[in-house]
Amino acid sequence: MTDYNNPQEVPGMSEADSKVKRFHACLDEMLEKYRGQEDDELYAVAVLEGLANGCNEMGLSQEFSARMAGFQYAFSHINPDVIKAVFHTAYLKNYLKKVPMKYLKKSALLTFKTEAYMREHYELRLNVMTGVPEYRQFGGLYSYGELDNKTRKTMTINALKAGVDSWDKDLDRYLESSLIPTYYPLSDYISQLPRWDGRDRIAPLAMRVTDDKYWVGCFHKWMLSMVAQWLGLNKQHGNAIVPILIGPQGSGKTTFCRRLLPEELQRYYNDNLPMKNDKDIYNSMSSMALINIDEFDSITDAKHPILKYLLSKHDVKIRPPYGKSIEQRQRFASFIATTNNDHPLTDPTGSRRFVCVHSETIDNSGKLNYNQIYSQLKYELDNGEQYWFTDKENARIMQSNERFRKVRDYPTMLTQCFLPVNETPKDAPFMPLTDVMNTLANKYSEVKVTNGAVTALGKFLRSMGYEHKKTSRGSCYRIISL
Repeated sequence: MTDYNNPQEVPGMSEADSKVKRFHACLDEMLEKYRGQEDDELYAVAVLEGLANGCNEMGLSQEFSARMAGFQYAFSHINPDVIKAVFHTAYLKNYLKKVPMKYLKKSALLTFKTEAYMREHYELRLNVMTGVPEYRQFGGLYSYGELDNKTRKTMTINALKAGVDSWDKDLDRYLESSLIPTYYPLSDYISQLPRWDGRDRIAPLAMRVTDDKYWVGCFHKWMLSMVAQWLGLNKQHGNAIVPILIGPQGSGKTTFCRRLLPEELQRYYNDNLPMKNDKDIYNSMSSMALINIDEFDSITDAKHPILKYLLSKHDVKIRPPYGKSIEQRQRFASFIATTNNDHPLTDPTGSRRFVCVHSETIDNSGKLNYNQIYSQLKYELDNGEQYWFTDKENARIMQSNERFRKVRDYPTMLTQCFLPVNETPKDAPFMPLTDVMNTLANKYSEVKVTNGAVTALGKFLRSMGYEHKKTSRGSCYRIISL
């Protein structure tokens, strides 16, 4: 609906079209106003200066007006840097009127000019997750980019061309100050989501792995906890639960993990985190949204206590690159893990932190409606949905994880893979000892088939009461695989 009393908008036009219309109206007026000028050069300069002042009075942005002027045939013979300088001078007048120039020191005036120039030409923000300033040209259609050293030097050159006597150190002082607004990518994404349409999308997402109700419920709560972690809702604890996707090579585990984040947040996903370096882990916890611990079973037993400790932390203390002191930063990252090992858990006392699920094939087809997925989670959190696991739920997790715990003794392995002696029929066929060993090795990655291991297994089978005999295929046992 057009606001007919809005002085910044031509009635019946969009804001973008209105800006173009007002620019050309001002240009036409200046062309007519200075038409009597005999010297073509002076005529063009007079029109350009009048246009710059007129655009400033109408409230058009400096960047937009200078860019539009550069497209006009009347100024095609004028250097683009000169055009920018004319507009800079015209717009600087408003700012300088507010500053008592008579009493300002040269250093103070330079600071005011530098700040004015940066605010007029660039939109700046400090990404709190990466710790790096980001920029885009004011009024432009470009997305934000990281403010690297090359861009900083280009900014300095442009400022010097515009008549601002700022050098690299002056610009860096401004860019590294608290004058730059902070930007939180995760909460910014959540805050701009549309309204949830009321349709559950978390359960179907979980069921791409398996339709087991226990898994679906745990996954839903973990997703809630992940978003709560992003928003900093729990000031005392972090998201301490880690889903572990278990399945064969090529089952789609890693792809599923990566697809949990929308395209806008993919830069905050990491599936290549070296667990050997504590510093890398700490940095990633404050700079990533989701960390996938790929090949979870490759983590050494010595690293598990550190991992369990980190999972409960709400914030982390790190020393930034080239930093002189330790900084406390908010933890944003939640963890998920993948493995081919059917028995990745080694510590029974810490298994409550892991939700294990086995899937032969994960459905990664089609597109995901990320806006509605995360709108649902936001809606549920806003309405008080519980996003942490209770003691009863933790006990249920530990019970469920028993079948995923690494087994280190033959008796336990045998009882999980073969019928007990008292249930084995008297006429059951004999199985070669090597086949028994291979059965265990296929189920338990920690079992290594060696001559010594085969001999030890035979002793266990005999001690458990399994009948055996010598054949042309070696020692055989009356035993039936489950």
